[in-house]
Amino acid sequence: MRSLVRVGLRPSRNARLSFGVQLMLVLFWIISALFMLIGDNPTNDSNFLYYLFLVLALGYLCYILSQNTSVFGTQAYFEITPDYIVQKQGHFRKKIVIPLAEVAAMHIATFALKLTMKNGERQLLDLKLIRRRRNLKLIKEQLHNMALKYDIDLTEGPNNRH
Repeated sequence: MRSLVRVGLRPSRNARLSFGVQLMLVLFWIISALFMLIGDNPTNDSNFLYYLFLVLALGYLCYILSQNTSVFGTQAYFEITPDYIVQKQGHFRKKIVIPLAEVAAMHIATFALKLTMKNGERQLLDLKLIRRRRNLKLIKEQLHNMALKYDIDLTEGPNNRH
C-alpha cells in the first residue's frame, strides 16, 4: 500500500539512558576489554572471559546502533497510509496497525495520538518519538485529511477529551 506520510522515530527519546550515554558506556566497555586483553598474560585462563566480554560489548554496540540510527535501515517509524496508521518502535517491538475505517474519534494531544475505536477500545500512539517538528506537522495535516475522508471526530489540544 502506498504511504502518504512516513517519518522516522527516535526510540532513544524515551529510553532511561540516552543514545549518547549508551554509546559512551559501550565504547568504555570495548576499550577496557581491549586493555585487559593486551595487558594480561596471553596464556592466562581468564582471557576467555575477556574475549566473551568484548564480544558482548560489540553485540550491544550493534544493537544500539541498529535501534537508534538508520545504519541497517529505518526500524522505527510512524506511517499513515490511505487505510491504516502504522507505528513500529524498533527491531524487537511489535508493529501497531490501526485501520482508519474502525476509528470513531481521534484526539491529538501534545505528545500523543489518542484513538477511540468504534467498538469502544482505546489506542494510544506516542508522538514524542518523532524527530522533527516539520514531521510532526506533516503527520497532523495528514491526520486532519484522514479524519475528513473517514468522517472521524477529531480534536486537538493538551486536554484529554477521550
